[in-house]
Amino acid sequence: MKISEFAQVTGITRKNLIFYDKIGLLSPTRVDGQNNYRYYTYQQIDTANVITVLREIDMPLKEIKAYLCGRSPEKMICMLNRQKEIVQEKIKMLVQISDMLDTRIDLTQQGIDAERNIDSIALKECEATPILLGPELPADANNHLLKGWYYLLDFYEFCRKNKVIRGLPTGIIISHADLMKGIYLHPSYYYYRPVSGSSYPNNAQKPRGLYVIGQEQAEYGRGSNLYNRLLAYIKEAGLTICGNAYEEYLFDEISTMDSGQYLLQIAIHVQK
Repeated sequence: MKISEFAQVTGITRKNLIFYDKIGLLSPTRVDGQNNYRYYTYQQIDTANVITVLREIDMPLKEIKAYLCGRSPEKMICMLNRQKEIVQEKIKMLVQISDMLDTRIDLTQQGIDAERNIDSIALKECEATPILLGPELPADANNHLLKGWYYLLDFYEFCRKNKVIRGLPTGIIISHADLMKGIYLHPSYYYYRPVSGSSYPNNAQKPRGLYVIGQEQAEYGRGSNLYNRLLAYIKEAGLTICGNAYEEYLFDEISTMDSGQYLLQIAIHVQK
């Protein structure tokens, strides 16, 4: 069949077929000497289809050519098993991306709902929640807020090494010890909290228990007013802080252009 027909059947453009011929990947079985027409056989359709599939999973043309030039049943099994492993890794990443999008949708909807009663403070019993907890920040991170933000890069590197897709809102944990000292603007940990039921990686939990929860429009690192409100509520209600504080931005730079519209939510673990 002519190159135009072969292109239509295989879905490979005429331009790419000529390029494949040039690099010796897939050449026509015959070239007409008079009009330079290129002809392919029906048997080559299978080869073209395999090339297309392998390109879809980003296998380099050089590796595809090396296999085709010395192919055998044994080599085919080895090559396909290797590519299958790559596909499985890509599937894991795509599932993570899907879960990340679900989490973004969930948190944004929470923010929309919270805006209706933005000044309210809730006392809520919460179930344990899986989180992806980054490394503990060094002690000197507590000397200055900017140092705490600097160590955010370590959290991102931790995610990269563990093949975790970034894109979730980054949560901040303020330790119980710091809360008791009145220090609540210095992070002890960074974390990701994926949506419930997610296959997103996790290595820790936000504990089950009673939480005082409030929200406020605040730029990054500007949560002191909300902390003061929550701590006043805890004191007036006769509650005791028994755990950490968890900060999450329901609205951030992804959801609004105005940093003054960022919506911070803080949950402090307490007991009666």
